[in-house]
Amino acid sequence: MFNPESFIEEVKPQILKEVREEKILAAISGGVDSTTAAVLMYKILGKQLLPIMIDTGFLRKDEARKVKDMLKDILPLQIVDKSEEFISALEGISDAEEKRKKFRDLFYSTLSAIAKEHGIRYLVQGTIAADWVETQGGIKTQHNVLVQLGIDTEKTWGFKVIEPLADLYKDEVRALARYLGLPKEISERQPFPGPGLLIRVVGKLTREKLEIEREVNDIIESELKNMGYSQYFSVIIDSQKSLDDLISSEVNVPVYVYNTRATGVKGDVRSYGKIASIPLINDYEKVREIVQKITKYDVTHVGMIINDRKDGKYSIGIRAVLTQDFMTADFAKIELSKLQTIAEKIMRINKEIKEVFYDVTSKPPATIEYE
Repeated sequence: MFNPESFIEEVKPQILKEVREEKILAAISGGVDSTTAAVLMYKILGKQLLPIMIDTGFLRKDEARKVKDMLKDILPLQIVDKSEEFISALEGISDAEEKRKKFRDLFYSTLSAIAKEHGIRYLVQGTIAADWVETQGGIKTQHNVLVQLGIDTEKTWGFKVIEPLADLYKDEVRALARYLGLPKEISERQPFPGPGLLIRVVGKLTREKLEIEREVNDIIESELKNMGYSQYFSVIIDSQKSLDDLISSEVNVPVYVYNTRATGVKGDVRSYGKIASIPLINDYEKVREIVQKITKYDVTHVGMIINDRKDGKYSIGIRAVLTQDFMTADFAKIELSKLQTIAEKIMRINKEIKEVFYDVTSKPPATIEYE
C-alpha cells in the first residue's frame, strides 16, 4: 500500500541533492498531478520554487482565478495569460496528434522564456505513470512526456525536467495530495489533460466550438459532481454522419458513423478510429453487447443519443467512467432520466447544438479522452 510519508522521505534527499540552492520553475495546470508535484516541491524547497500557471485559452471556465484562490494559502501562484497566442496558433488544426505536439511545443517554448527571464535551469512537472505508459505505447502523445521519448529538454528548451510523481498512479497522487493538505477541490479534482479543452474540441479547432465546449463542460462537472465517477467531461464534434448499413444489419439497430475520428486502444496499440452513434436503449447490458459488436469494426467510441433536434451543426458527447488506475475503465451506468435532464440544459446553450449523446464505450477499445 502506498504511504505518502515514506514517499516524501524517499524523494526529498534526491531532490535536494539535484537542485541544491538553485531556483526551480513549477508548471501548474490546475489538475491534481501538476498541483501536487508543485506543492511537494514547495514543501521541500520553499522560496526556491516559482509556481506559475499558463492560461492557454483551453482552461475550464474561470479556471485560472479559481485555482489561484484555492491555492492562495498554500503557495504563491502566478498566472501568465497566453490565451490569444495559443488559440491563434492552433485554430484550424484537426488531427489529434498534431494538436498535442503543437501544443507541447508552444507550452514548453513559453516555459523556456519564463525560465530564462528568471535564470532558472530546472522545471518540475506532474507527469505520472499513466502518461508515459500511454505515450511510449504509441496510444497518444501526452504533452508532458519528454525525457521518456528521448527529448533533450536542456538542449531544446534550456531546462532540466524533474518529475517527482513519474512512478505514481492517479490514486496514489490523490493520497499524496491529501497528505500535503491540498483542499478537496484539488485532491479529488477531475482529471484534466494538459492541453485542456483543446483535445475535447474533437476534430477541427474553431473558437465557436471551443466556447461552446467550455460552457458545456461546466454543466457536466456541476451535474455529475459527487456521484462517485472517476472522470466525467464533455466533448464537441461536428455532427455530420451517415448510416452504416453493414454494422446496422449486424446489431439490428441503426448505427451512424461521424466524419470525425477519435483515439482508441486496440491490442495495446493506438487506433484512430470512427465515432458511431446508436439510438437510446433503456438497457445498459444490451447496450454493452451492441457496442462490443460495433467496435469490432473501425470504431473506437460509441455514443447513445439522449436528445436531438432537426437543425444544428455540433454534437455534444458526455463521458463518465469508473476506473482504479486509468489504464482500463468502464463507462458509468448513469440513470437515463439524469442524462436527459443534463441534455436538455446543454441543448439550451446554443442553437447550433444538434444532439447530445452519452459515450457507452469502455477502455479498451476507447481511450478515456477522445484525442
